[in-house]
Amino acid sequence: MRTRSKYQAGKSQDYGVNLCEGCLEKQREIDRLREEVHRLKTQLNQRQRKRQEGAFGSSTPSALKPLKANSDEEKRAKMGGAKKGHPGHGRNACSAQEADEIRRVELPDKCPDCGGQLGGASVRTRSVTEIEPVKVKRICYELERRTCSACRQSFQSQAPSVLPKALLGNQLLSEIAGEHYLQGVPLSSIARRFDLNIGTVIEALHRLGQRFSPALKQLKEEYRQAPVRHADETGWRTDGHNGYSWLFCTERLSLCLYRQTRSASVVREVLGEKELGGVLVVDRYNGYNRVKCRIQYC
Repeated sequence: MRTRSKYQAGKSQDYGVNLCEGCLEKQREIDRLREEVHRLKTQLNQRQRKRQEGAFGSSTPSALKPLKANSDEEKRAKMGGAKKGHPGHGRNACSAQEADEIRRVELPDKCPDCGGQLGGASVRTRSVTEIEPVKVKRICYELERRTCSACRQSFQSQAPSVLPKALLGNQLLSEIAGEHYLQGVPLSSIARRFDLNIGTVIEALHRLGQRFSPALKQLKEEYRQAPVRHADETGWRTDGHNGYSWLFCTERLSLCLYRQTRSASVVREVLGEKELGGVLVVDRYNGYNRVKCRIQYC
C-alpha cells in the first residue's frame, strides 16, 4: 500500500460548487439581475438606433429619417423651381375642335335659392378625360342569302370580325386574351365582369390557340437559329393535375409549353435532332445534355 508523503499536499475537495443554500439563492439573484441588465441594454441600444437612423436602420429612406442633416450651404443657395415672374403652364385643356365629344350641362330656369327667373346663359368650358365603361353587347346578325340565277349557286354573307363557329367576337376575344395572358387576370373574374359562362371563355381561348398553332413551328425554327438560347422547366398544376411548364427563350422571343412530362422528349421537340450552332444556357438537368450544341451551365 502506497502512503502519501508528508511533503505532498492533499487533493482539494472543492469542486467549485457552493453547497450553502443562502449562497445559492444569492447567486440565482445575481444571474437574474445580469440577464435583466443585458436585456435592458439591448432594448436601449435598439431604441437609440431607431431614434437616430429610423425604423429600418441603415435601410431607412432619407424622407423617413427622424434626424435629417442640413443640406450644404451651396445647395441651400440654389432656389428650386422656375424664376420669379414665370407664367407657368397649368393644366392642359383641349379646345372644342380637339375634343372627341362636347356635352353641355344645363341649369334650370329658376334660381335654386330664391326661385327667381335666371337670365341668359353663358358658357364656361372645362376639359375632362374620361373612359366609357366596357359593355358586352349581344348582336344578332341577319346574314343575307342569295342564289345566282345563272349557275344556281347559293351564297351567304359572313358576320364581320367573328371566327368561324365562334360565339365571342374578335374584339371581345382579344380583350379577354390580353387581360388573362398579359395582365394575369383570372378567367373567373373576367367571365364574371363580362357576364359570360367560364366554359364558353375557355373554349373560345382553345379555338384561338388552335388558330395560332401554325406559328409555333416558325418560332421554334427562329429559336434554333439564335446564337444564345436559354431553357428551363418547373412544376405546374392545372385543375389539380400535375404537369410542367417549359420555357425556351432568347433575347427576342419566348416559347412557353405546357406538358405532362419532364422528359427529354420536350427538349427534342423544340431543338430537334440536328446539330445546332450557338450556345444553350441551362441548369444541370440531364434532359438538356443530349442537345447537339454547346452547353453553358448557369
